[in-house]
Amino acid sequence: MKLVLYGFVLSMLLMASCKEQPKTSEAPNEDSQVEVNFNGLKSVDTEHSTLYWKGYKIMGNHTGTIGLKSGSLVFDKGAITGGKFVVDMQSVKVTELMDFGEAEEEEEESDEDDKSDLAQHLMDADFFDSETHPTATFQITNSTHSGNTYQINGNLTIKGVQKEASFEAQMNENILKGTLSIDRTQFGVTYGSGSFFENLGDRAIKDKFDIEVSLHIIE
Repeated sequence: MKLVLYGFVLSMLLMASCKEQPKTSEAPNEDSQVEVNFNGLKSVDTEHSTLYWKGYKIMGNHTGTIGLKSGSLVFDKGAITGGKFVVDMQSVKVTELMDFGEAEEEEEESDEDDKSDLAQHLMDADFFDSETHPTATFQITNSTHSGNTYQINGNLTIKGVQKEASFEAQMNENILKGTLSIDRTQFGVTYGSGSFFENLGDRAIKDKFDIEVSLHIIE
């Protein structure tokens, strides 16, 4: 009888010990992707969103920024189904001039003058003709996504010319980041293009330039 009672008490103690042990949760998978939960029309914070451009030459590259006038995205259970962005083509700025092989002995004031001159040239008629075409637009038609990675498709309009365009972007909380590669010659911007002019040598400007977007979505 004592053995039975001893066994019963021991079993109860073991059960109590098991109940007191804290529950362990599984460690989060660092490779897992968080689904976006946005629904409906969402505006983009133009003040905190950025558009960085990068143009390429045979012997260097230039970088800068351009302003976003307005932006919106349409979500359906996390999927991007539409949206529109209006870019201010009169706000082109140059942040860096990088020419390979040239001596870096220019004074800072001269460098700033060169940046200002290039920004003005990019807005002139032989480039993006910002006076006649003060805005460019990107209208989203559809997208596909896996987790927080989106393939966004739409229509890009520059200088009144509309072409289909697409780019991949990643959503991190309320920020959408991606890079759009644009062939400027498709929009009638042929200045310095080796595809249209001969004997340019190292003065040739490559046809494609990139726009890196960082869009802050207002929840």
